[in-house]
Amino acid sequence: MSSAASSPNVPLVPPLIAMLRRSLDAGGDARAIWLEAARLLHPVDDCAIPQLTMALLGAGRTDDAVELAGLYDALAPTSPAAAFNHGYALQYAGRHADAISPYRRVLAVAPAWPSLKNNLAVAVRMTGGDAAEELALLEGAAADAPSAPDAWINLVIARLRGCDLPGALDASAKALALAPDSPLALNNAAMAYKEAQRWDDAERIAARASERDPDNASHRFNLALIHLARGDYAAGWPAHEMRWSGAPELRGKLPALPGPRWRGEPLAGKTLLVWGEQGMGDLLQFARFVPALAERVHREGGRLEWNSFPQMGDLLVRSLGAHVDGYRAGGGVAALQPFDYEIPLMSVPWMLGLGDALLGDTVPYLRADDAALGRWRERFAAPAPVGAAPLRVGLAWTGSLTHQRNPFRRVGLDRYAAAFGGIGGVTFHSLQPGAAADVEAARAAGFPIVDETAELRTFDDTAAYVGALDLVVSVCTSVAHLSGALGRPTWVLLDVNPHWVWQLERRDSPWYPSATLYRQRAFARWEPVMEEAARDLREWAQRAR
Repeated sequence: MSSAASSPNVPLVPPLIAMLRRSLDAGGDARAIWLEAARLLHPVDDCAIPQLTMALLGAGRTDDAVELAGLYDALAPTSPAAAFNHGYALQYAGRHADAISPYRRVLAVAPAWPSLKNNLAVAVRMTGGDAAEELALLEGAAADAPSAPDAWINLVIARLRGCDLPGALDASAKALALAPDSPLALNNAAMAYKEAQRWDDAERIAARASERDPDNASHRFNLALIHLARGDYAAGWPAHEMRWSGAPELRGKLPALPGPRWRGEPLAGKTLLVWGEQGMGDLLQFARFVPALAERVHREGGRLEWNSFPQMGDLLVRSLGAHVDGYRAGGGVAALQPFDYEIPLMSVPWMLGLGDALLGDTVPYLRADDAALGRWRERFAAPAPVGAAPLRVGLAWTGSLTHQRNPFRRVGLDRYAAAFGGIGGVTFHSLQPGAAADVEAARAAGFPIVDETAELRTFDDTAAYVGALDLVVSVCTSVAHLSGALGRPTWVLLDVNPHWVWQLERRDSPWYPSATLYRQRAFARWEPVMEEAARDLREWAQRAR
């Protein structure tokens, strides 16, 4: 977001706002009188009011700035300067949705207004709007003012979202040429380099962004993800603590718990609460560290309480409950066990100083219910029609639809059908909840797939189901973590810039020894990945006959 306005000294603003408010409420001669009174305090025009708005914002008087800009916009409804100033103040205050309307009014009458298209594009993105509109606005902004860096900086991300890696790299080069010391330009360039698998460049540029703006949690978090992806846990874990303010999906969502964060204080006679965070896959991945944490707590003479997601309760209690002194699933802050200190689950390896030494030794650390597992095995072993397949393969083809990287991670059942459809000796099973439409479309296109997900209400149900399968093929989502944590054969299909747990280039995973990783070699190109997986599955099916 940018503005070209200067910042004069801030006068006595409350009387000015009061007079403008009275002017807006009045009519006829009274309005003119109140406006004239306001002008005795400060000029009221398209130049002076935006300048004063910027000064108020710079002084941290955001509410006054928004009210002043809104009043002048209402008093001068045909002025693009007034509307832009109003939109800018709202956007500066974090009210991106409210900023869109005044920005659109300017776009209708003065589309080349400086910074307008760039700022509107940011507002569209921040409110989850149309990515195509965001991209078009930024392309227009760059064309209108090719020597201004802001549009190029934002175009990096917009073009990546549109799977235009060459365009994103080009925008990165232009942004860095125009603003070589801009932390945001550096950070966005690092994100493009990650997609291009230029990891040395990505780390170098991300480090520069963090050096230029050391208080920016987003830049430090992005650098942490690079360290973790490269297996540098000593550097990655500390910076990963920036996730609560540096990750867009987590910002402002750190629970306010009634107790201090554990920073390594002695735990004799104390109770430590460890709590699940973020997504289901994150919880499944990091649950392995609970025994190590429990050993530390108990060695010091303390108690360990664990609170996690309701969908996980039975599975985690059976698998790891013996290590903790108490376990509860869900219930919110009000239902938490009494504690002296707390720690989010994903902070445990950092606090314990863990690298990768424990990773493989912990697997399998989840255990399915024996009775449920037996029932599924009996069902799968029941007499089947002639030609039934001996090999049972579970498929998961998309992660959470709201995850910011799901457009890159998602494979789609249609790609599975195209790659696996001609392989004999395999029965495919859906592991994708809520995907009945995808399943029906695949069946209609001639790809037979069993869908019993309606019976899988919890992760404990899914664990038993996965345990009865021969293989799970999944994108990066919770199913991959579940199958890997159970020690089941798992093939994970990865984009070029995968979740850091899968690291880079390697075919195996230190986190999940039973996993085999199938990686994109080029940005957004799934065809070679699917061909490789199909070849290996065909060979396995032939051996199983």
